[in-house]
This record gives sequence, structure tokens and C-alpha cells, in this order.
Amino acid sequence: MKVLKLKIYQPTAHYRIPFTFARRHTYPIPPYSTVIGLICNVLGIEDQNDEKFKKLKDCLSIAIYGKYESLNREYLWFRTLNKEEHNRRFGYPENRVIDNIPEHPGGQIPTRIDVLENVNLLIYIKHNDENFLQKIKETFENPQKRKYPIHLGRAEDLVVFKEINDEIKIENKPFYGKLDDFTWIIDPKRGIEYLDSDFYSDTEKYEEFFNKIQGSYHLITSFYEIIEGIRNFEYVPVKLFEGGSFPLYFGKPFEFICDIEENIPLFFAKMIYLGV
Repeated sequence: MKVLKLKIYQPTAHYRIPFTFARRHTYPIPPYSTVIGLICNVLGIEDQNDEKFKKLKDCLSIAIYGKYESLNREYLWFRTLNKEEHNRRFGYPENRVIDNIPEHPGGQIPTRIDVLENVNLLIYIKHNDENFLQKIKETFENPQKRKYPIHLGRAEDLVVFKEINDEIKIENKPFYGKLDDFTWIIDPKRGIEYLDSDFYSDTEKYEEFFNKIQGSYHLITSFYEIIEGIRNFEYVPVKLFEGGSFPLYFGKPFEFICDIEENIPLFFAKMIYLGV
């Protein structure tokens, strides 16, 4: 079984929680959809009719880990060029002046945005077609077909690749102690279809682990289908593990398939695309 590991550093990052507005909150690690967008970018995928996208959505699994140094809050203006908002602010369409000072057209609203500083991520990518996984690795190493500057989160959240490696050693073993990173852990009851069978052979024990592990509950975006011009996302039910000790099973540690070098249990989520 081949797995691609990406070690990523970002000076700043914002992975927006979708339903926040007046203050834009961020997840501590990117959702699955953000990582899928990164992969699509480096592969040069034009749209969902692209043959590479059709290949990508078939049997893709992702695991995400990360931590950050600090969180800052920035203030900025959000603008809209909506005609009604412009008239509400300036009085009539041709006006651009308020208090004898020319300004940008449209309406505006002050907004606070949470920004993570000095982010370190571990992203694991698995695909059932190992030749295609090799192609993904090569495009990360030489992203000459990328659609946009390589970023994760906002367009300004640039990425530094510290390691791109598909020769990692993984094995099933008891996991002792604690994990310092944030990570997504799939709900085995509501999201059993997202469990990659290569990593969750004993679902009964995994369900026991999930019930014991601490974390806040979320529905995290993955693939989306465009319906009438609107993105319709698939949502994965997960707990956000925020770091700390792992629970025991009758006094013994749970067993997981782990990255031996990083000493991290691999919580892969199988990405499901509901479109055609």
C-alpha cells in the first residue's frame, strides 16, 4: 500500500469556517475540500469534466494533521459592487464622493478575520491507482501545470513544501501516549461510508475509540458537485481532535496503522463524489 506524505509550512493561513461572517473564524487545520483544491491546482485540472478530475475522485483518501504557533485577528473591509448597496451609500449610481473624498464604488462592511501564524501540516494522500498517485507526487515536485500560485486556504496563504515522500513506512501497532497535532477523526456511525477499509478493519474497536476520544463535532466539506451554478458539498461527520492523550481499551492502547517515522496513527477519510 503506497501513501504520499506532504510536509507543509505556511507563514499564515486561514481555513474559513463556512457559516461565520462578521468575524471570520478559522479551523486549526484545513478541511478535506481545501486539500482537494490544492491537488486539483497542481494537477492543472480545469473543471469537473477534466479526465484528471474523473481519475482523482475515484478512490481518493486523505488524512490531515497540523499545529500552529499563534492566532492573530486582522481587520479588513469587505466590498460589494451590488448596485443597491452602492446607492444606499452614495445616494445615486454616478456618485463616488463622500465628505469630498473619492472612494471605491459599492458598499463595504468592516470584518475581523482569524489568521493562523507559522502553520506546520502533515497531509497524507492515498489513491487506489498507485500510478496516478505517482503522477500526483511528480506534479507536487514540479508543478509546471498548476492553475494558480500554490496556496492552501486563501490565495495569499502560500505553501512551502518541506517534504514530498511516498516511501514512508507504515504498520499496524498499539499507539501509546499522546498526539500533539490537530486532526479529523471520522464518526463511524454517521460516516461509515467514509472509512477506508485499508485502515479500519476492526470497526467495532474503532467505534469504541471514537466514543472515548475527546473532540468537538463538525461536518467537514469534501468534494462538491455544481448544481445550477452553486457548489453542493459532500459533508464528512468528524471529531476535531485538538491534541492530547489517547484513551485505552480495557487498560490497553488501541491499535492503528501508523506512520512509523512520525509516530502518528493514520486517520484516513475516503472522499466520496456524489456527482456523475
